[in-house]
Amino acid sequence: MKKSAKYAIIDSFKELLNMKSIDKITVKEICELCDVNRQTFYNYFTDIMDIFRFIFIEELSAEIAQNRTFETWSGGFLATLNYLKSNSKMIKHIYNSSYWPDANTLISSLSVRLLDDVVEECAVKMGVTLKDKDQSFIVNFYRHVFTGLIIDWVREGMNEEPEIILKKLLLMISGSIPRSVDAFVKEESKSDLKGKCKEHER
Repeated sequence: MKKSAKYAIIDSFKELLNMKSIDKITVKEICELCDVNRQTFYNYFTDIMDIFRFIFIEELSAEIAQNRTFETWSGGFLATLNYLKSNSKMIKHIYNSSYWPDANTLISSLSVRLLDDVVEECAVKMGVTLKDKDQSFIVNFYRHVFTGLIIDWVREGMNEEPEIILKKLLLMISGSIPRSVDAFVKEESKSDLKGKCKEHER
């Protein structure tokens, strides 16, 4: 019973979000549409954004979780684009609202989840060890690339097909993650060598 009430709230929220801006959706309206009281709503969600956050993370997490390896990261990126496009009305109603900064943060966090494992696995396969700060730097660099592409695409109406976006991305960055890892490892080795030379001079 609890589960059905929770998902009745979610379905009602989605129905409303397909029709209008998230700014114009109220808890009262959701409750009336799915015939639950306000207390039932607050048993599951703290506010309107909490529902969107739950939907976005739950529905995308399964796809992202299956595509967090060096060989399959592109599948995770494509899954994200396909999800946004298949829910384009809802996404547009969020993009043109005061809730967009929160949604932007969610997209960024999903990109980090996808990339963190990818970069770590890449280093392992190359037989090298990255410092945490260097791994974070590489992950954040590609996060900016990924989220920038996604946000521009959303702003422009999500008209271009996700597969075309991915193809262009791969043309730009194919092989660049291993090169980034290699460059950081070599730079770290140089720094270590300089440090040892200075100690020897003393």
